[in-house]
Amino acid sequence: MGTVKEERTYSSPLRERQAAATRRAVLAAARDLFVEQGYGATTVDQIAARAGVSKPTVFTAVGNKQTVLSAVRDVAMAGDDEALAVRERPLAQEIIGEPDQQRAVQLLGELVTGISRRYADIHQVLSGAVGSGEPGLRELWETSETQRLTGARLWVNALSSKGGLREGVDVDTAADILWLYMAPDHYHRLVHERGWSPERFQQWLVETLSRHLLPEPPDRPAGPAGTAGNVVP
Repeated sequence: MGTVKEERTYSSPLRERQAAATRRAVLAAARDLFVEQGYGATTVDQIAARAGVSKPTVFTAVGNKQTVLSAVRDVAMAGDDEALAVRERPLAQEIIGEPDQQRAVQLLGELVTGISRRYADIHQVLSGAVGSGEPGLRELWETSETQRLTGARLWVNALSSKGGLREGVDVDTAADILWLYMAPDHYHRLVHERGWSPERFQQWLVETLSRHLLPEPPDRPAGPAGTAGNVVP
């Protein structure tokens, strides 16, 4: 009776590092090209040439152009290519665990500004690509919008648990407000177009969210609805 050879699979740390390095190079090249010339004008051949790899390697390392854009988006949102959701990362966990409501908003402003700093350009790319009619891009856009609303609800629930919300603002309304201000469009317009520093944007965001979402301090009279607070230059 013959013997059956057991199939063996092994993982080479060197090969894994090389594959990860190739993937990072492809994503970095794609990001630069998408931002420089838009999604439609960028080809897989250009991405391969910029990354210093072959065209088949782009598909092996990441996938087709649409998959590459999705991966570039994910890296911009999270800050790296690790399989760890934004809400599971240290700063997000600090926001959830912070007992002081105002301090939690300051940390949230830091988180949103950091994401916008990395993602605002890619958000513009995705926004422009949606109109191309390419299947899947509309779904990717809608997924991004839905994920931002899910995140807004998470942060609103966390803030509410630390001291309630502003009088007259329920959880759903607060989530809608936060969803709006978390949109990278605000960062792009104020920082990229109007020349604000990221620090100025972050302070404005913290003050705006505090006035819209948090209860009024007992020693300060309520201001008019929609007041955005003072912004330092």
